[in-house]
Amino acid sequence: MRTIAVVTGTRADYGLLRGLLRAIDDDPQLDLRIIVTGTHLTDSFGRTVSEIERDGFTVAAAVPIWSGDDSALAAAADVGRALPEYARALADIGPDVVVVLGDRLEAYAVATAATILSVPVAHIHGGELTEGAMDDALRHSITKMSYLHFTSTPEHRTRVIQLGEDPRRVFFFGAPIVDILETFEPMPRRDVEERFGIRLPEPTALVTFHPAIMDVAPAEHLVEELLDGLLAVDELHIVITGSNSDIGTDAVRERIARFVSEHPERVDYVESFGQRGYLSAMRAAAVVAGNSSSTVLEAPVLGTPSVLIGDRQKGRPIAASVEVPEPTAAAIAAAIRRQFAAPPLADPESPFGRPGFAARTAATLRDAEIPRPPKKSFHDLEQGDDHGR
Repeated sequence: MRTIAVVTGTRADYGLLRGLLRAIDDDPQLDLRIIVTGTHLTDSFGRTVSEIERDGFTVAAAVPIWSGDDSALAAAADVGRALPEYARALADIGPDVVVVLGDRLEAYAVATAATILSVPVAHIHGGELTEGAMDDALRHSITKMSYLHFTSTPEHRTRVIQLGEDPRRVFFFGAPIVDILETFEPMPRRDVEERFGIRLPEPTALVTFHPAIMDVAPAEHLVEELLDGLLAVDELHIVITGSNSDIGTDAVRERIARFVSEHPERVDYVESFGQRGYLSAMRAAAVVAGNSSSTVLEAPVLGTPSVLIGDRQKGRPIAASVEVPEPTAAAIAAAIRRQFAAPPLADPESPFGRPGFAARTAATLRDAEIPRPPKKSFHDLEQGDDHGR
């Protein structure tokens, strides 16, 4: 039996990992151990570890990381303090592989601890670009600390190989969200309204905004322009969800809280919908706005038009249903109006592969040859190299 530790730090990554967790848990040859960290353990972000437990999973280790200070210095210090805690959790669990997703500081710190302990790392969503955030540096660093790679597009697979990873260890199994949307059954609009105490009239904008320190403008300026742009669209109802625990999040959350209180007749706020609630609200919405990855990933697959603000997602595949206006209130309002007027996409296409990510990834975690320590050789590209396709 192979022990697989899976790390989750936010409501967003847990939603993407849930299918894989089920597939690992259901495999008699795999022993699932879940490490919970990040905002899952923070009251101000909804303490979403409860969602994991309600789904019937057992938490093997809980590692608090955030001090509550959203400055860059505090974030660096928090990661430094968390590193030995992650190392102790991994030493106690003794996994054969630790799975991390994405590019957040939690994933980076866990991958660092695992590398020092010679625990093989499997990385999901490597090879991607988000030029408006420091995430690129973290993501590519995690790639170099990982032994197995599960990428969401062929282009992302190519990029991981460009970073020197052996093509035999880099798999294009698609994005986890494709599995989720394949079997997704949305809650009726009225059920979403009643469960979360919100209104979803026509038209409604579903809004999520996270600060990004390398964006085209400071987060406080971008969120101000976004909120002013939304307000400028007559008859538009606005539902806003909570921001991540990124550097600079306090100012963004304070501005959003003030906006909600100033416009109660037009604005509702939900800290955390959970995955099904969020996707159901997205299906009911006329437009998705903000800079969350859901504007370029979930929304296009669901067929909901979206308006992407700033550079936080710059470099990701952008579908025809996504508009990226100049980050001014007037341009944002005009983009939202255009999205209302555009005809719906009859058959939304996804660049993120076909369903089956969870099953294929669990089978690879079970069957792949994974040495301990996970010694690697740098894969040099040669002229005419097909990048392992």
